[in-house]
Amino acid sequence: MTETNKLKKEFQLYMEYWMLHMYRSSKTGVYPEISNDDIPNEKALLGSMYLSRIIYGASQAGDILGTDKYRSLATSALDKLLEFKNPGGGYYWARTYNMEWVHDAENVNMSQAFVLYGLAAFLQRYPSEEVNALMIEQLKFVQGTLKDRTNSFYLDGFDEHWVRQDPMTIAFATHFHMMEALVMVYEYNQDQNVKKSVQELLHIILNRFIDKKDYACIHRFTENWEVLPNENWAGHNSECAWVMVQAARAIEDQALIDQTEEMLIFMIDAVIQRAKDQLNGGYFNVIPENDNFEKTKSWWPQAEIALGLYNAFQITGDARYDQLASEQVTYIQEFFVQPGGEWLAQVSQKGEALQDFPKIFFWKSMYHTVRYYDFLIGQGES
Repeated sequence: MTETNKLKKEFQLYMEYWMLHMYRSSKTGVYPEISNDDIPNEKALLGSMYLSRIIYGASQAGDILGTDKYRSLATSALDKLLEFKNPGGGYYWARTYNMEWVHDAENVNMSQAFVLYGLAAFLQRYPSEEVNALMIEQLKFVQGTLKDRTNSFYLDGFDEHWVRQDPMTIAFATHFHMMEALVMVYEYNQDQNVKKSVQELLHIILNRFIDKKDYACIHRFTENWEVLPNENWAGHNSECAWVMVQAARAIEDQALIDQTEEMLIFMIDAVIQRAKDQLNGGYFNVIPENDNFEKTKSWWPQAEIALGLYNAFQITGDARYDQLASEQVTYIQEFFVQPGGEWLAQVSQKGEALQDFPKIFFWKSMYHTVRYYDFLIGQGES
């Protein structure tokens, strides 16, 4: 296991970067984007998922580092998120700098899950009747509007008024992040109905969204469960594997713990075999049918694969996984973690920074990184 004190210092620098460069004020919230040269872009698209991940990250950082100094960041992001409330329920996907709403039918449900996730994380650190009411309202919305009325799965494809469009689809991301959000809610309030929903989602993911031949996530289906064009992503495979185990443990379902632990080993072994960059270090994300791998590496698969490897070591006690995980953390520290805080979003195959790619943007907020530190620091102190 990587030295806990080093990770803590690294995470403190990460949080200081956000407070110094991304946090504007309690009234104006946060910047939506910043360049690798630390120049903020006020005109970039701002999303409800982006804000929800900040609420989660700033709240969780208080627990990890034992301080309330980041509460203002969490509260500011929460205040900004409330501006995204949709009169028809839930939250809008995104807003342009000139205040025009943007809709994404394929991904807006994922954003609803992250809203729930962020609110529950905030409540775990900062109990509040007002925020609790927002969380309950959002929980009722996702279960009453996004969930199929006759089944336990969620449908994607609604318009901005939550009216069904043609075609509707069934997405891995919606189900996976909804499961994770519901685990956060359950850890906060121990609601048995929420526990049941987590159990249902774990069964759906295990039985529907994992290809048992390649041990890879299937990303999207038609409403009739026909597979849509798919890519094999090492990042999602590892993330899915270790988060499922943590979810099963959170609800203390031994049968699901056994199933998810077994599945994790299959999925992680496939990632090691097919995605590890033996020449330059780290892992590729999209696993092609041939050797034509991506020319860049993104921050989030690197973090998720490190956590998948550490979880595999915990389950098996096999030192090979521990060694691979330590190597992966070292790779992240060498090529992604910046001396002044935060991570690069993308590097070349050889680990060179891509200067024209922003450091923080619509899809890169306080989620994969904070969760990475949360798990590694927590394991080091347990």
